[in-house]
Amino acid sequence: MNLNYDVIIIGSGPAGVGAALSLRRRGIHNIAILEREAHAGGVPRHCQHPTFGLLAFKRPMKGNQFAEKIVSNLGDTAIFTHSTVIDILPQGVLKVSTPDGIVEMRAKRILIATGVRETPRHPRLVSGLRPQGVLTAGALQQFVYLKGKKPCLNPVIVGSELVSFSALWTLKNAGVKAQAMIESGERILAFKAATLFAKAMGTPLYLNSKIIEIGGLERVEYVVIETAGKTQKIICDAVIFTGSFVGENTLIRKSHLDFDASTGKPVTDQFSRCSDPSYYAAGNMLHPADMGDQCYQEGILTGQYIAEDLLENHHQEVARHTPRIPVKFAEPIRFSVPACIDYTSQKIELVDFNIKVNSAFTGTIQVVAGNTVLYKKKIRCLPTRRILLKGIDLTKIQPDATEICISVV
Repeated sequence: MNLNYDVIIIGSGPAGVGAALSLRRRGIHNIAILEREAHAGGVPRHCQHPTFGLLAFKRPMKGNQFAEKIVSNLGDTAIFTHSTVIDILPQGVLKVSTPDGIVEMRAKRILIATGVRETPRHPRLVSGLRPQGVLTAGALQQFVYLKGKKPCLNPVIVGSELVSFSALWTLKNAGVKAQAMIESGERILAFKAATLFAKAMGTPLYLNSKIIEIGGLERVEYVVIETAGKTQKIICDAVIFTGSFVGENTLIRKSHLDFDASTGKPVTDQFSRCSDPSYYAAGNMLHPADMGDQCYQEGILTGQYIAEDLLENHHQEVARHTPRIPVKFAEPIRFSVPACIDYTSQKIELVDFNIKVNSAFTGTIQVVAGNTVLYKKKIRCLPTRRILLKGIDLTKIQPDATEICISVV
């Protein structure tokens, strides 16, 4: 097993695979991809809904087909499965748990593309016992599509994001009817038209509702939901918690990299570069949870940045001290990618900021550096939706600017 590479990519989902493909196109082939699961492809590998491929290949594809296609383009790229990074160390050093034991791997540049995970039951503070039958949408998809098993017969779904309706689709393919969809907000978080799909499946949708109890000893037997102060018992054998995605940033929080305290995501600039310039980050670990195609395209772009960095042979000590202007924001804005700007570079004049919000609103979003307005536009914003502030002109940033502020005005 080779332990030294030009580029190591942590994660074989769309962002990681896209970056590897982009690097290969630029003539960089000494690449390794580390994947903790048994197969490469990431989350799309166990998604059977045909919502992938439209941006990348101009045609709809099921998730498993999309994953198979992008991975097949990698040729002889080294992909190490069952390999988990346990430590991120300075200057491109990784400690990795492999089937042959723990090894130390090195690379000139490392891309972190670890993706996302759903928020399970306990962080949502749902009371009750711990019977079997409490799972996430991702676990449901793996049961049905990868293992060919039917984990329940009459579940309820918690959440109303796109992945929640994906879970409804998965249940349909398994011959299972959901007893209810439960959403705490006053409207669903997916597109409103998705309510028609729930109606067609015969699944009632409860808005302004929450689970206050999960009942059952060995197996889920019922849930109690509260709607407008009134409680109701729903008989079921499983509770599927969906969405509320968070970046898979466990490695980041214990590393030397600068990170955002509230989300755990690494602080990256407009080139996807971290505070240690040996490291880059891309995909849904930065902005959960965009579509697979969008992460794939982002990975391709990030691969280009890494290739340019390597081919120009930038010196790490110089890069480490490059001035970076922080991007600041306040409620209802949850985060911004990039989170800082390298204002000494003239390579990129126009940058898109990817933001997400905590609550729905329609208003004018303004981006200001010092006294200079870089962007101002009225936008309708919804939680969990991808919001792009497009074409922000970085050349307008004045030398005396100390921060970039995103605000609602």
